[in-house]
Amino acid sequence: HRWWVLLAASIGFYAIVCLKYISFVFVTAASTYAGGRILEAYANKHKAYIKSQKGVWPKEERDLYKAKVSRRKKWITAAILLLNFGILGFLKYYNFFADALNVLLNPLGGGLPELGLFLPLGISFYTFVICGYMIDVYRGREAERNFLDFALFTTFFPAILSGPIERSKNLLPQIKQPRRATADDVRFAAERLIEGTVKKVLLADNLAILVNTAYADPAQFSGLELAFAAVAYALQIYCDFSAYSDMAIGSARLFGITLMENFHAPYMAQSSKEFWHRWHISLSTWFRDYLYFPLGGSRKGKARTYINVLIVFALSGLWHGAAMKYVLWGLLFGVFQVIGGLLTPAKQRLCAALHIPWDAGWLQIIRVIITFGLSTFAWIFFRADSALQACAIIKRIVTAAGACFPLNLTHLGLTERALHVLAVSLIGLVLTDIIGDRFPLREKLLETVWLRYAVWVILLAVTAVCGAYGTGFNPQEFVYFQF
Repeated sequence: HRWWVLLAASIGFYAIVCLKYISFVFVTAASTYAGGRILEAYANKHKAYIKSQKGVWPKEERDLYKAKVSRRKKWITAAILLLNFGILGFLKYYNFFADALNVLLNPLGGGLPELGLFLPLGISFYTFVICGYMIDVYRGREAERNFLDFALFTTFFPAILSGPIERSKNLLPQIKQPRRATADDVRFAAERLIEGTVKKVLLADNLAILVNTAYADPAQFSGLELAFAAVAYALQIYCDFSAYSDMAIGSARLFGITLMENFHAPYMAQSSKEFWHRWHISLSTWFRDYLYFPLGGSRKGKARTYINVLIVFALSGLWHGAAMKYVLWGLLFGVFQVIGGLLTPAKQRLCAALHIPWDAGWLQIIRVIITFGLSTFAWIFFRADSALQACAIIKRIVTAAGACFPLNLTHLGLTERALHVLAVSLIGLVLTDIIGDRFPLREKLLETVWLRYAVWVILLAVTAVCGAYGTGFNPQEFVYFQF
């Protein structure tokens, strides 16, 4: 009965936020479950009929019938996707598009009313999970028979709020064939939960103090201070979101379930394309498999490839939030990829002409720094209150960079001691990412029992002493909870 207990616990976990949101989760889950069963039954019925007519029908008649069945399968799939994306789109984007249309309609004396809609927590994540499942069934995956298993797949508590956006081929088999957690699973879970706690409480929430202070009133700070705040936000959102993913993956492992990894040292990437192979992996692979490839991927020439990339990143930005700043943020990463793709052959030819190895260590470091700088620039749009504020911050960074030198970071809300602790902690994070990206040294060190426990105790002690929490602290929810 473990899955009954886990399903009840997952529903209770979600209901803590607000009980009325549960209805939206189960409407989407029930409709997709039913849609998958209907689609599979329809496909199997006509597949058997076509097979029974082999040798009887002319080839042309058989092909016409197959095309008719394929169209109806698409209509069934489209209906379920439209329902699920329709719920998401109405609740999340109605006011955004209403405001945009009202700019045109108000001068004509018309306009759409703004509605006081609420956004169920995690709706962007669980909608993508079940829509991915529906597309998989359309592509030939066997539909789930047990509704309770499917409900647990949809509501599994570690992932429902902020991912990882799991695939049916990974999570559903683990639910249907439960595995007992082993001592290694518990050790792995402890490591990831501690790592997530350190990233969130010691790093992300302290960085948030700097970032929130700077973005609350950018005009009060110099360009250099705002540039530092932009870098701080790039680090904050990485620590914050990867902390949640660490905790989700660790929590799931305590129940014998393995969730997909969501981050792999993204700021070690040497291009914007590689960055998105390392950042929010579950989302970037979802868009790749269910949007980029169906659009044609890179199979229809360079121009079409780059258009597909821009479409995917524009929609990825819109997925993050109903605001123009998110669309611009997504398009920026798309433009970075397009420019990178166009310039890479020329850069490789230049290196060959100068007899510089493309994989030279110093050249890799330069590419990492450039990629981090471009990502940081894009994150300004993501964090700013609006696209206009983002542009104002960028303008101030460029025009007032030397207005406050030497830099005094205590203006941004942290004491000198807290800044020193934060600096040392960030150095530790960078070294951990470098080691984890390049060498298996981290795993080998933690195989030593006394060293593993020593590291855990030290990390928890430092977090307890220097973390951002307690009296007078404004608790910072996970950044991706708003999506």
